[in-house]
Amino acid sequence: MKKIILIVALLFDGTFFSKAKAQDATLTVSLAALQSIKLNTAAININFLTESDYANGKSSGVIVDQIEVVSTGLFTVSVMASGPLSAGDPTMDIPLTALNLTPTLASSSSTMNKQVYTTIAGALDKGVPKAFIKTSSGTFNAKFSVNYGVTAGTGSVNLLNRPVGDYTTTITYTISPD
Repeated sequence: MKKIILIVALLFDGTFFSKAKAQDATLTVSLAALQSIKLNTAAININFLTESDYANGKSSGVIVDQIEVVSTGLFTVSVMASGPLSAGDPTMDIPLTALNLTPTLASSSSTMNKQVYTTIAGALDKGVPKAFIKTSSGTFNAKFSVNYGVTAGTGSVNLLNRPVGDYTTTITYTISPD
């Protein structure tokens, strides 16, 4: 009888049954590249009203948090213009060499290290993107401020003797991976 109890006990403790007591599962997390750019302020106006404005040039003042970026990796924000500032008469256009754009990291932004900001001073070309902001890390919700300026200039950049009116161009920002 003791032999039968011993055999039954051995059968029920799993010694003779090879059922697994643990199983493994494989978890896969797939990361995709993500980049987006958003402009929080799309209309920038610079009004030349005083003698000082015409003599010294004028800026928009800092447009706080104008550009918002999400990127899972390194990125460059580039800027370009559609053409000179125009009021309709191409002979009176204000050339892109009169524009200055200066980026800064906004105070409400996530912490970022080793970013490179390039002030675009008279260097915009029609339809040619110029590196504006470069980073060495990805970010979620980084915000950048921009100051737009128009120089008084000399020669073809001079704002004197131009018809009164609104001179416009389209500024385009793009984001690309580095």
